[in-house]
Amino acid sequence: MRKLRVASCQFPVTGDIGRNARYVRRYMQKAAEAGAHLLHTSETCLSGYARHDFPSFDGYDWARLREETARLRRLARQLRLWLVLGSTHFLAWRIKPTNCLYIIDPRGRIVDRYDKRMCTPPEQKRYSAGCRFVVLPIRGVKVGFAICYDICFPQIYAAYRELGVKLMLHSFYNAGDKGKNCLDVLNVRQVPTRCADNRMWAVANNSSRPYSHWASFVARPDATIARQLKINQAGMLVHDFPDGLSPGGWLHNRLPMKLAKDQRLTFGTPSNHARQRDPRAAP
Repeated sequence: MRKLRVASCQFPVTGDIGRNARYVRRYMQKAAEAGAHLLHTSETCLSGYARHDFPSFDGYDWARLREETARLRRLARQLRLWLVLGSTHFLAWRIKPTNCLYIIDPRGRIVDRYDKRMCTPPEQKRYSAGCRFVVLPIRGVKVGFAICYDICFPQIYAAYRELGVKLMLHSFYNAGDKGKNCLDVLNVRQVPTRCADNRMWAVANNSSRPYSHWASFVARPDATIARQLKINQAGMLVHDFPDGLSPGGWLHNRLPMKLAKDQRLTFGTPSNHARQRDPRAAP
C-alpha cells in the first residue's frame, strides 16, 4: 500500500520573517532526509501572527514575505517536497489580509490556499475570513486543511468528513503567552475528539515559542495520540498515513453528525477581492 509520510515541525515563531524562513528551510531539509513527502508547518509560521508578534499590518514588509516565500518554493522544487506553509495572504492595501496555508507542490507551485474560516473576534480586526474548504488527494490520501480556531467548531470537521477527507493537517498558534490557561488542555482534547467523531486522522501543529501551551501531535480516529513532540522545544515528528489504530483501539462513531442545510461555516467577514477568490494567487 502506498504511504504518505508527513513531517510536521514546530519552532518559536516570531515577527522576524527571515528568522522564521531559516527555520522552515532547515526543517524542509530534515523532512527530505527523513524520506517525508510533505512538511507541515504551524499557523503564520513565516509571516508571524498579527497582534501576537506585531500590533498590526501597518508598515508590514510584504516584499520580504514574498521574497522568502519564493525561496521556499524553489527549495520545495529542489527537494521534490510538498510544503504546507503557514503565512498571511496580501489582498490590497485597504483590505485585511487572510490568515492562510499555502499548499506548495513538489514542483514549487502554489496549487491551492486555505484561508482560515473561523476567526476570533480580535483576529477579525486584522484578518479577512476564509470562505472555502480545501481538499487535495496526495499519494492516495484525501487531505483537508484547517487553522487554529477552526477546531472549536465541530461543523468544520464534519464538513470535511462529508467531502471524504481522511487526514486533516491543522495548524495552530497557541504560544508566546505568559503562562498556563485553558489552551493547555483544550486543543489536545478537541483534536482527538474531532477525529473520533469523524473517523479521521489529524496532525495538529503548534509554535514552540515559550510559553507554548502544547506540543505538536498526531491524533487517530480512536481518539488516541500516536506521537507528540516535547513542549516549548523546536523539533519535528514524522508519521506515515494511513496507519492503524492504537492497540485495542476501535472506531467510535457509527452515526456521524449531519450538517444542517443552512449551516454557518465562516466566522468573520470574507473579502470579495479577486486575490482571495484565486486559490493559486502569489503571496
